[in-house]
Amino acid sequence: MTAKRRRRKQGYKQKWKKGLSAVLLVLLFLAFFVIKAREKTPQQALWTEQAETGKTQNVPLSEENAEAGNGKDSPASDTGEFSLDLVPAYSGQAYTDINGDVPFFTEEEMTTEAFHEYWDLDPLGRCTGAYACVGPETLPTQERGDISEVKPTGWNTARYGWIDGEMLFNRCHLIGHLLTGQDANERNLITGTRYMNVEGMLPFEESVRMYVGGTGHHVMYRVRPYFRGDDLVAAGVLMEARSVEDPRVQFCVFCYNVQPGVVIDYATGKNRAAEDSEEP
Repeated sequence: MTAKRRRRKQGYKQKWKKGLSAVLLVLLFLAFFVIKAREKTPQQALWTEQAETGKTQNVPLSEENAEAGNGKDSPASDTGEFSLDLVPAYSGQAYTDINGDVPFFTEEEMTTEAFHEYWDLDPLGRCTGAYACVGPETLPTQERGDISEVKPTGWNTARYGWIDGEMLFNRCHLIGHLLTGQDANERNLITGTRYMNVEGMLPFEESVRMYVGGTGHHVMYRVRPYFRGDDLVAAGVLMEARSVEDPRVQFCVFCYNVQPGVVIDYATGKNRAAEDSEEP
């Protein structure tokens, strides 16, 4: 082999080694980014695991979780995919997205068979949740009736001049009358601030009502109140919705049961005007 051919052969080998090194380097970077993309925070990992294992089936409170004084967020359901620990502190917005705004419904729960159900009260008399497939069949055909006879737990309402309508607390429907026509159903009414009722929950209820009325389609819908320990007034409600026939409606939000300018004792429902430094 001539010297010229040897140099040419060595040049080919060097080019091949450089090309191989470049390919390996690219593969190394790709592997790194794939690993990073798959990494989850503990909270994201929890949500993903629970969604994949189907822990969102609606079942009544277990006897263990229904016992008063168990120190757990309650009542809601004992599905375990959500707790108040996942909710950021209130910071001036009536609601916050939960689980990336993706509801916890499983594919097995999706149905076009309209229904609505209201779970039993817990031993303290608190609401535990309401669940429905909202459709044209469930929309009310009559005006809302009187609900003043219902006194949900923690009902210690008071008047404050700066609140719309002046009353601090409303009898808040878990599933609004405009979706299922429920009136004085004690399993569907909680003590909720005017702020949570109007600024937090109502826009989501109206969006579902408009969608169902306009399309004739169905929406899986679930609202669960969450209480700290034995509190009689809920810290807020988790609202979930997902349209069945198409992907146009989807949300998963926690609405804060607060009222700017008012300090609330959630254990009893007693309240007072806040000093400037104590406003929620």
